[in-house]
Amino acid sequence: MMNHWKILAGAGSMALAVGVAVAVAQEKTPTAPGVTAEPVPMWAFPGPLNKSVPGSTKAYSDVQMFDRTSAVDWYPDKHPAMPSAVKGRLPVYACGYCHLPEGAGRPENAALAGMPYDYLKQQVDDMQSGARKVPDPSFGPGGNMMLTIQHKDLTRNDAYDAVKYYSGLKYLKHTKIIETNEIPRVTTNSFVYVFDKTGAREKLGSRIIEGADDFERFEMRDPNVTFTAYVPVGSIARGAALTKGGGNPALSCETCHGPGLKGTTIGPPIAGRPLTPTFRQLYGFKTGTRNGPGAAFMKPVVANLSYKDMIDISAYVGSLEP
Repeated sequence: MMNHWKILAGAGSMALAVGVAVAVAQEKTPTAPGVTAEPVPMWAFPGPLNKSVPGSTKAYSDVQMFDRTSAVDWYPDKHPAMPSAVKGRLPVYACGYCHLPEGAGRPENAALAGMPYDYLKQQVDDMQSGARKVPDPSFGPGGNMMLTIQHKDLTRNDAYDAVKYYSGLKYLKHTKIIETNEIPRVTTNSFVYVFDKTGAREKLGSRIIEGADDFERFEMRDPNVTFTAYVPVGSIARGAALTKGGGNPALSCETCHGPGLKGTTIGPPIAGRPLTPTFRQLYGFKTGTRNGPGAAFMKPVVANLSYKDMIDISAYVGSLEP
């Protein structure tokens, strides 16, 4: 007798169908008549092993960690009770699986902790109405977000409950920024960068390369994992000048986002947030895939920005303390 599970795994890390077969403990290996049966040699049929991360008493199997309908919650005592949309319920992807129960986010999605309720609510409305789209349809995490927010089994009240939950959390910065011309060689693993540990190097060029310092813990969805963002030399200083509007106060980021870019009633707090998501937001405003009431303020600001400008702004914004 065998039990079978099939899950869809991923949301920014993987999108795999995983079949797991586990023998019942008491089951014996089939044998020919007259031959003594022996226990199944389970080492030959490896199943999902339970894993843990530092400082947590929880344990999750690979199957659980790659089930995006349920949040991986390593530290349940460090945040309020999650509403169902964040915690997860079939068949809708759990908000907490990608954005994490702490709202820390990851380079392939957004950090939601501490974002104003009205701002997040507007994003929900814009995505559900189609006013906000994914700039690159091949970018899986963005597509998964749209599938989730537009799913028939996710009510608007469910989404608003998630918004209220995340807006009440405190955002903690986990990314250090290094200005450089060369970086560790990188590969990609389902929409995220992985740093080569052999010492091999490559030119950075005009890019932001942001990735986890410990990719194994990143894959385990540990909210305490740290990140490094490599940016071109001089980016932070150039970005600081650009955020001041280049001498035009009307284009200064502080006009809407406030002193230190820590947020106002008009613009959300953006200081110290992950760099790549910030660049994607600027790119979305510039390309018109981010529309809706809030986008109207940003469009004239980004209209004349080059991709290099947006890299520099993202580097400066990310360098600030939240």
